[in-house]
Amino acid sequence: MLRWIETQKNVTLIGTLILGLLVLTFWPTPTGAQDSRFFPETGHQVSGRFLDYWQQNGGLPVFGYPLTDELTEDGRTVQYFERTRFEYAPENTPPYDVLLGRIGVTALQQQGRDWREMPTGDGPEAGCLYFEQTNHNVCNQLGAQGIGFLNYWQSNGLDFDGQPGTSYPESLALFGLPITEPYEADVEGQTVQVQWFERARFEWHPNNPVGYRVLLGRLGAEVLGWDSGQPEQPPQVSQVQLYFIALGDAGQSGTEIGCGDSVVPVTVNIEPTAAPLTAAFERLLAVDEQYYGQSGLYNALYQSDLTIDSAAVENGQATIYLSGNLQLGGVCDNPRIDAQIRQTADQFSTVDTSIVYINGQRLEDILSEQ
Repeated sequence: MLRWIETQKNVTLIGTLILGLLVLTFWPTPTGAQDSRFFPETGHQVSGRFLDYWQQNGGLPVFGYPLTDELTEDGRTVQYFERTRFEYAPENTPPYDVLLGRIGVTALQQQGRDWREMPTGDGPEAGCLYFEQTNHNVCNQLGAQGIGFLNYWQSNGLDFDGQPGTSYPESLALFGLPITEPYEADVEGQTVQVQWFERARFEWHPNNPVGYRVLLGRLGAEVLGWDSGQPEQPPQVSQVQLYFIALGDAGQSGTEIGCGDSVVPVTVNIEPTAAPLTAAFERLLAVDEQYYGQSGLYNALYQSDLTIDSAAVENGQATIYLSGNLQLGGVCDNPRIDAQIRQTADQFSTVDTSIVYINGQRLEDILSEQ
């Protein structure tokens, strides 16, 4: 709510109105910005300062999708995501005006468990990071390879200083202190090793690809009751296909397209998600090499700088909104780009047709102008 600033008696009504408009424009509220992003995957939007924070500190892999719009809890504006809860603290200066709730503590409390009464460690352990405040170690499951909870904790964090790498305070701000020892627990029907932190639950999935062996628990969803069947959630997908071009292949490796090329699928692992269409495009658009890995497959999008704004499927039609710079490399790149984008969308059984917009203009219209 706009808070009018008390002025001296000789300030005119016009001056007061102008001052009020300035306050409305610049007062830092989580929703007060013009920027917002709607997530059709869950039917909620993230706006203003919360959106900035979500985008700047890891986005989907770290926080997940929004599960609510903004709410008021204990007099503070909050918003729940799959893995966390944002709390707006306007009394603090950025970046500390958005705080992450101690949702690990909250989730344990909902289970009737007090972390302060749970077993602790016996002191520092070799090769681990010891936290004297809670008497717990954080260690790697594969110590010789440097893979596990410790590496994940030290490699991820909030970006406070804009510098490469992650500092101890940045990791601490994202995850908090460890509040349990590692132990085995049932998570979504699987027995995995977990360790709880103030703001997260680490899960060890040894059969996943290396980059996905440590996953973050969906604590926001659990606190809201989403993981107890209220409401029912769509299935999680952990693999998608990206599409690249076999130059001059004439359909030998995949579907033949213009200029005698083939469009070829490449299967990649993703963090489990109920919105694989969005995840597939995020992975495709993140590839900036001209040739994909050691495959020799050509990436016609390598000179472009595109991001996905939203994606939704309704009655068999996928509608995808992209923004940024689309850069073409020649007449043959038109069918290559079209094939890469559309095949990535059409891979899903729920998609019969797709409409793709780039900066509000349909893809086929852009390509026809070239």
